[in-house]
Amino acid sequence: MVSQKKSKIRLRVLIFSSILCALSVILGQYLSIKIGNSIRIGFGSLPVVLAGMLFGPWMGLLVGAISDIVGCAIYYGLGSMIPLVTLGMMAEGFLAGLIARKKTPIRIIVATASSRIVGTMLLRSLGLYLRYQTPITVLAMRIPCVAIEIVLMAILLTYLLCRNATVQKVLKGWIKS
Repeated sequence: MVSQKKSKIRLRVLIFSSILCALSVILGQYLSIKIGNSIRIGFGSLPVVLAGMLFGPWMGLLVGAISDIVGCAIYYGLGSMIPLVTLGMMAEGFLAGLIARKKTPIRIIVATASSRIVGTMLLRSLGLYLRYQTPITVLAMRIPCVAIEIVLMAILLTYLLCRNATVQKVLKGWIKS
């Protein structure tokens, strides 16, 4: 039997993860700057990485999958879904949760950088290359955009998870350590 306290925490995690999925869709599809089919400047991955760091790798993977599928279905239609792009989002959430189990600043920075490099630069770029035959020169132009996103995400996540007492107080008991 699951205790009432544990089921409340699971419900909170499910609700907060759903909010992170919706936030990822909004940030990724509607509040990002698109340059062609291959380059997008935005923070749609931020909620996915945050879900992995807060609730563990499997919840990060799930939030990444759901947010990419829902975002693609709403914005482009399910027929245009690219499985490798979805796998990239899943990898970002999973790796972030795996590396940042302990919320130290260095782990948050390493988790953010490695999850974005594997998920965005490798898997998602490969998906765009295979689907649209995007030239490597165009995909290489994504590197500075992702580098800037990594720095900004790492600063924000480090502040939220390590330095902000209010956020830590609110999340106490929710976070998977």
